[in-house]
Amino acid sequence: MKLKQSLLALGLLATAALSACEKDKDVVVGTCSVKIDDVLVNINKQLTATYYDTGSVNSYLIISGLGADNQGITINVVFPDTQLKPGTYVLSNSTYNYLAWYKSGFSEAYSADDVNDGGIATITLESISETKAKGTFSGKLINDVDISLSKTITEGKFDVNVLRMK
Repeated sequence: MKLKQSLLALGLLATAALSACEKDKDVVVGTCSVKIDDVLVNINKQLTATYYDTGSVNSYLIISGLGADNQGITINVVFPDTQLKPGTYVLSNSTYNYLAWYKSGFSEAYSADDVNDGGIATITLESISETKAKGTFSGKLINDVDISLSKTITEGKFDVNVLRMK
């Protein structure tokens, strides 16, 4: 649970930090939308996409933003061996490709970050570089407090410019 909260906090921190940038070259531009239990949510506030290369084993792409009523979404992709490659990335016991959704103030928080709880996350990158990412995502998100509650994510798509974290 602490790892889940830490990664969600990292996504929110990246959202806040990058949305405060004033230089044109530091502004992330793009689109992101998703259906949550068949209700369309356009992610159109504080949309950020960051790429972080650890310089060793993995690199990470984190996309996050807010939609209607400040509903938040976070998409996390781990690239083994720091190689950016198009393809399908799924949550498993050995990978941490995950999805998360929450309502303003975290009155509700759901994530697909543990297959043992029933979480499912599938993220397909059609194209990826250090400056741009385009793809789709879907999954089954499990409530962070009561694992008997879930949300279904369908028709998720993004096309965003990426900022490289240094």
